[in-house]
Amino acid sequence: MLSAGAALAQSLFPEEKCEIWIGAHADDAAGNAYADCSVGFNNAMNEAISIGTYGLVSLRAPLNRWNKAQVVAEGLKLKVPYELTWSCYDGGEKACGECGTCIDRKAAFEANGVKDPIDYLK
Repeated sequence: MLSAGAALAQSLFPEEKCEIWIGAHADDAAGNAYADCSVGFNNAMNEAISIGTYGLVSLRAPLNRWNKAQVVAEGLKLKVPYELTWSCYDGGEKACGECGTCIDRKAAFEANGVKDPIDYLK
């Protein structure tokens, strides 16, 4: 997806420097759960994207060293409309409340002393 994003960025802005951003955070890479969310992977992808676009496109991963609770805390400061966000891997009207991302999301809000504004099945 990052390669596709870089190709799209360069096609839209062929003569300009631009950035693509990824919201991967440290919990995504914990225990090698998602290697493509790790600092090392994103650094390597940034290098590959830069080489492939002659330095015109770069990758930014500002949350790479933050855990999910820190991401939620920053979003609360910035007044992110969390009621419009979705983490669940299941589709439906409500988040399942049982998949790994639902569990992590609920825990991140709890760590910040705030109720998650979305509805869960469980």
